Amino acid sequence: MSEKTAPLTEHLEELRKVLIKSFIAILVGTVVSYGFLLDRIMEIVVGPLKKLGQELVFLGVTEGFFTQLKVAFFAGIILASPIVIWQILSFILPALYSHEKKMFFPLFFFGIVLFAGGIVFGYIFVLGLGLRILLINFSGGLTPMISVSKYVSFVISFLLPFGIVFEIPIITYFLTKMGFVTPQYLRKNRRYVILIMFVIAAVLSPGPDVIAQLFLALPMIVLYEFSIIISAILYRKKQKAEMEEK
Repeated sequence: MSEKTAPLTEHLEELRKVLIKSFIAILVGTVVSYGFLLDRIMEIVVGPLKKLGQELVFLGVTEGFFTQLKVAFFAGIILASPIVIWQILSFILPALYSHEKKMFFPLFFFGIVLFAGGIVFGYIFVLGLGLRILLINFSGGLTPMISVSKYVSFVISFLLPFGIVFEIPIITYFLTKMGFVTPQYLRKNRRYVILIMFVIAAVLSPGPDVIAQLFLALPMIVLYEFSIIISAILYRKKQKAEMEEK
């Protein structure tokens, strides 16, 4: 084996180990979730719907089982996430410079916190309200009969975008730190960004419901305004440091 191909094969071998260990961790997390935590997890998932006095049904013979398996799988990913993240870090960090590592760890930590915060925010403040509006206020007098698989898919597709959009401050911090954007640029293009946010909300929202799109777009706008403040603070510190160097 030549010296040129040896490093590549070594990286591929390390990547294979990372994928195998991550897969095993997720598999164990799924088994634990299904065997010991499933009832509690289902209570949390179905809780907002039960508060409205609604019950779930399953329309196929295997629908109930596979839906529970799907929920256990996603819970297994959450349980295994520390191991998966550590495996990814062990693969990426050796390739980073020391100053990149110093910036990577805080951004990575706050990125996880913000993602989890977005999911929690969507679950506590938005999901129940959205279900009430869609199932009761805008039901047109029709009686809902909700399939458990459709409901679980709706909850997952409803909450995940909140985790994603809560990363806006981290993205803004990184772009400002790298010099790609300034607070002046963010303020100048606010109207265009808001328009783009509504388009993104329409794409990420589960279904064509305007209410769900509005629920997702409004937090994005608030986070964008917060990101402008973060960018302004960081930009001032950056300019002050440059002035001191001169």
